[in-house]
Amino acid sequence: MKSSRQRFAEFREKVRKGLLTGDRLREPGAKYDEQASMGGRHVGPSYEKHEFKFSRRRLLGEYRLLLRGYYGSIATLLAVVLVQSLTTLTPPVVLKLLIDNVFVGKPLPLLGLNPQSSLAQWLTGSAVHGLEFLVLALLAVEIIGITASWMRLLATQRLNYRLAGTLRQRLLEHLATLPLAQLADYRTGGIISRIMADSDQVVGGIQNAIINPVVSLLRMAVILIILTATDWKLFAAAVILIPPIIVIHFLIFRRLRPLWRNIQDERSILSARVSDIFSGIRVVRGFRRERSEQKEFAARQHTMIRKQYYTSVLGRLLATGWGIFVPAITILILWYGGQQVLNHKLQTGDLVMFVSYSIMLLGPITQMIESLQALQQNMGALDRVTDVLSQPSDMPDKPNALALHHPAGHLTLRNISFGYKTDQNVLHNLSLDIPPGATLAIVGPSGSGKTTLVNLVARFFDVQSGAIVLDGHDIRDIRRDDYRRLFGMVLQDVYLFDGTVADNIAFGRRQASRQDVIAAARQANAHEFINELESGYDTPIGERGMKLSGGQKQRLSIARAILANPHILILDEATSALDTQSERLIQKSLQELMRGRTTIAIAHRLSTIISADRIVVLVDGRILEQGTHEELLEAGGMYHAMFTQQFDSHRDPTLERIEWEKV
Repeated sequence: MKSSRQRFAEFREKVRKGLLTGDRLREPGAKYDEQASMGGRHVGPSYEKHEFKFSRRRLLGEYRLLLRGYYGSIATLLAVVLVQSLTTLTPPVVLKLLIDNVFVGKPLPLLGLNPQSSLAQWLTGSAVHGLEFLVLALLAVEIIGITASWMRLLATQRLNYRLAGTLRQRLLEHLATLPLAQLADYRTGGIISRIMADSDQVVGGIQNAIINPVVSLLRMAVILIILTATDWKLFAAAVILIPPIIVIHFLIFRRLRPLWRNIQDERSILSARVSDIFSGIRVVRGFRRERSEQKEFAARQHTMIRKQYYTSVLGRLLATGWGIFVPAITILILWYGGQQVLNHKLQTGDLVMFVSYSIMLLGPITQMIESLQALQQNMGALDRVTDVLSQPSDMPDKPNALALHHPAGHLTLRNISFGYKTDQNVLHNLSLDIPPGATLAIVGPSGSGKTTLVNLVARFFDVQSGAIVLDGHDIRDIRRDDYRRLFGMVLQDVYLFDGTVADNIAFGRRQASRQDVIAAARQANAHEFINELESGYDTPIGERGMKLSGGQKQRLSIARAILANPHILILDEATSALDTQSERLIQKSLQELMRGRTTIAIAHRLSTIISADRIVVLVDGRILEQGTHEELLEAGGMYHAMFTQQFDSHRDPTLERIEWEKV
């Protein structure tokens, strides 16, 4: 059984040998692999394969971009902090004057004051007057310092809150523009971590990267000037130990930064795991995975705790170094300075002031080192944030992109091919023509490329060869927002937001009135069940609509599409979650919605697409056959086989169609 000291020594040795790569410490025999995540899904290269590439120019550039528009606030904050810092330098001077002048009956130095002035005569008239003056001056300085401290607090909080809000908004807006394939590399918990926790860390870095160093350097400069003017030999003795301590600290800092980046990545992955567990809690419980997930979470957390412990030990080494250094330098000054006082080469007040300023000098040095130590965490967060912000946006518009004004909705697919991997196509040289107002139905086995095809039409992805044309224009030449505004979607995987029923129906048209929302719900056959809810249209439905059944969620999705009133409608298994009775009731509403609109419908239940103007059978990314319902049945191909498999082969298909049209 290894002791904790032995285990920590092994951990430290792994770090020293460079086993710390990417965002995890590679450990032989670890219970989780490079794709450890909920259900074994890959968490993406931004977490597992990141290489530490620190560009100070890039990071400072990001800070400059973030601070744009806030230079005035930062200048004000710097001025306030500087005033506060300078007020702390007054007491040693007052102490020196008390010891060397007031307490021995000497008048205070006039420091350029006109000897004939009433103030000068009052100061030199009595030692009591000098004492009163110094006490009043010290009181005034303290009042100024307290006021500056309060102003610093207000200015810092205001700046931090505004900057954090700006950065969170910028991250959210940029993430929303990333390609879907890129977003798939970021887990939900990781995105939340970057937007919330990392943003706060980055803003905290402004204090550590700008405010603290500038103020510390100014304080150090003032103190060094005073110490040098007092006794340069004593000053040399005081600072002789500072350079080696600073070198040691910077060597430790170089080790700390990748460790902090690791810890932040681990924390992000833990957040993502928690999000996955509770988003899929029914699946977790259904497969009795509670204990397994808890063990995997504990293993990941154990690794993070060990890294946190190691970094805290390194941090304590810095504090310990200062704990030894401060008494040593004070003793050295007292020993040498005391001899100078005994030999009448230095006044007692000067020695007291010198010791005070020497200890004060350690303050800004310590603050700078602590700021640099904290900056390692901030830089790790900034590095993660810039990872996101440096990703190219989703298919940016061309410089002279076309604006859509009155589109007819005529879609043409010309020899399009596409693959999620460059060497593995999902769709192969597809060509289709969809006239305005026509309905195209796409059927085929799972994995044949049906959903990929509609994703390309909606321009969630761009084709790799060929072109998709709208009203004679390549959709890549059209403004992306204008093009996507044409679409309304009812997807197989219904997503509802954590809000009210009315909020979700009006998601695509926020300005819609309550009457419009109710009309859309009626058309989607959802009004009846909505009225039975506790608060009707104002009923909260929970995250992802957890308080509703699958069929209810699907009907709200259809109502959402109806209210959006799109030019082009995409139905991806739109009635898949409904029972037969609800499906038949909604089918007529869908027919009304589809009338006059270009419609692309993916269907598993073939009864829902019998009336389509054209039905395409897609197999392995290729069109196997196409035609109307009757034409495909007469052809006796795959569509015929699929249809007869779903319905009684002895029943007349025409009767089935008539029955649907009567609903």
